[in-house]
Amino acid sequence: MRSSLNEQEGIQVVGDEATADNGLKLLQSTKPDIAIVDIGLPDRDGIWLVQQFRESLVSQTAAQTKVMMLTSFAKEQMVLAAFAAGADSYCVKTIKFELLLEALHMTHEGQSWIDPAIARIVLKHTRQGAAAVKPNATQTVTISAIDLEQASILQADPLTNRELQVLELIVQGYSNNEIAQKLYLSLGSVKVYVRGVLNKLCASDRTQAAVLALRAGLLN
Repeated sequence: MRSSLNEQEGIQVVGDEATADNGLKLLQSTKPDIAIVDIGLPDRDGIWLVQQFRESLVSQTAAQTKVMMLTSFAKEQMVLAAFAAGADSYCVKTIKFELLLEALHMTHEGQSWIDPAIARIVLKHTRQGAAAVKPNATQTVTISAIDLEQASILQADPLTNRELQVLELIVQGYSNNEIAQKLYLSLGSVKVYVRGVLNKLCASDRTQAAVLALRAGLLN
């Protein structure tokens, strides 16, 4: 991955480490634009690394490093743990390199990337009403909520039942045309509902809306 990324114009890999402890030191010393963190590290999991790094930046005014979490869609608990870590984007380890580049660019621009496989698993989890997952025997991670400003906006202007239906299909990765077919709506109506969802969630795109919806528990 390092050699492939270094071959891309505009991308420079400033370092890589095989363990969470060394990775934390690397991030703290280099503060890169984006950190790609594997959840399955040999000494500690990637969740610990992200949480420790985030905490170390709380008192700093500089822009924080964006974090892309890599996980395996085959293990539900690990997917939920990766989502709960509060990373900016979430990719499965089998992602094609072309999509990885797209995810990196979107993350760098302040948007979120969430693989549909991850979104489906997190949606299933929220439907079951669970509030936390255990990535290992000694740690419990609670799914992150949205911030107070976003919560206040949603409370003042909540999503309608139809918007919630559209949002659920967005989270599952359906296109506007597919949503129109499933809900027996015109394509124009779907676009209006999608725009309403994005506005109420203060989301710049559908992916970010999906992340915010799952974190806020809007689809329980």
